[in-house]
Amino acid sequence: MKSILNASFVLLLSLALTACDSNDGPNGSLVVTDLEEGTGVVVEPGMTLITSYVGRFADGSSFDSSEELGEDWIFTLGVGQVLKGWDEGLGGMRVGGTRRLEIPSHLAFGRSGQCFSDGTCAVPPNTDVIYDVTVLDVFDEVIVEDTIEGDGEVAEANDVLFVEYTGQLRNGDVFDSTNLTGTLFQFTLGRGNVIPGWDQGIPGMKVGGTRRLTIPPVLAYGPYGAGSAVPPFAVLIFDIRLVELVKAPD
Repeated sequence: MKSILNASFVLLLSLALTACDSNDGPNGSLVVTDLEEGTGVVVEPGMTLITSYVGRFADGSSFDSSEELGEDWIFTLGVGQVLKGWDEGLGGMRVGGTRRLEIPSHLAFGRSGQCFSDGTCAVPPNTDVIYDVTVLDVFDEVIVEDTIEGDGEVAEANDVLFVEYTGQLRNGDVFDSTNLTGTLFQFTLGRGNVIPGWDQGIPGMKVGGTRRLTIPPVLAYGPYGAGSAVPPFAVLIFDIRLVELVKAPD
């Protein structure tokens, strides 16, 4: 599984905006070309994908790329997290493949373009764009990183755990934390008391340790989110410190 970095503000702007404000009507069709056939699973709507990409204008000049930003782009296909041209054009690919999307303006940034408050525009209004997108992997497993190695007992299924934690979205917004209550959070590991990403990602921690879990939507709050704090199909990042545990009786 590829490593995941926090999505930058520029990347969010360049891919998440759609042409929903366009009143000019459709003009041109999406053109899809497979540059390299993948050998992995077939990409379908609802999958969370790890991708790399290059965005170019018709003259070949680049305006955006994952390489320039130093991170892969992660999103769930078909739910409006990316340009309409991406949502409509990537289905049916296989993991490992690269597909060229020639996207007309009304399926890209529309008549608003991708402009900033200072008047500059990364993508001018009513501009067709071209993306070469490589699907690197399907993000459906928890990524585990021990930031501090504990030296106490090891957490196992059915143990009662007492933890401190902070949960954030990939843009850095904190949506939950024990710092807000000043109390430890208690739960039984492996019993479904917490989201599946916790039950899968915490076993093996040691008391005194801190672990970062990067959790795909399918193992978090999925298509529904969690109230106003967690949007649908959100990737979640938790920093968890295991303070104490009570071993399950033999």
